Amino acid sequence: MVNIVLGLIFATYLLIDRDRLRSQLHRLSRQYLPAKLTEKILYVLRVLNESFHNYIVGQFTEAIILGALCATGMAIFGFPYAAMIGAVVGAMALIPIAGAYVGGAVGFLLILTVSPLRALLFVVYLVVLQQIEGNLIYPRVVGGSIGLPGLWVLAAVTVGGGLSGITGMLIGVPLTAALYKIVKNDLHRREAAMRPQA
Repeated sequence: MVNIVLGLIFATYLLIDRDRLRSQLHRLSRQYLPAKLTEKILYVLRVLNESFHNYIVGQFTEAIILGALCATGMAIFGFPYAAMIGAVVGAMALIPIAGAYVGGAVGFLLILTVSPLRALLFVVYLVVLQQIEGNLIYPRVVGGSIGLPGLWVLAAVTVGGGLSGITGMLIGVPLTAALYKIVKNDLHRREAAMRPQA
């Protein structure tokens, strides 16, 4: 908890002073690093910034889609509290792995107060929806927002989760997207340099 609080405080100070820090880093790099190295570092930082920004936007978009699908499906099948549970499931989708279980548990408990059979059917419905979302919607929505093919998104989540758990899942996709873009741009540049000039 202490590390989380300190991290949030540190992040807040970084955000408040970001323009001054950027200016100072630019001045330092121009004076102490070669110009080509400075350009390469700035390029990598720009790509990382764009990848993380697009990843966060994609995550929120995916959570909204999941919440809407959950609420719509629940309304069609006649489950109680459809809008409220859809909103909870969508909000919890922002938390990798554990979010699905928390959203499902809240929905199960709410529906259980009305009908135990409907609560069990809701769990079955949510499991099917999570499979569709995790294997079809998530790679396309998040991959499309960061310019990463769905296969690579799935691989990044799997490898990142295997290496570092939830943290690996959170940063694996944007890091893979940044690496993918850097290699792709470098490959295009090298291929263009090899083409014969007309």
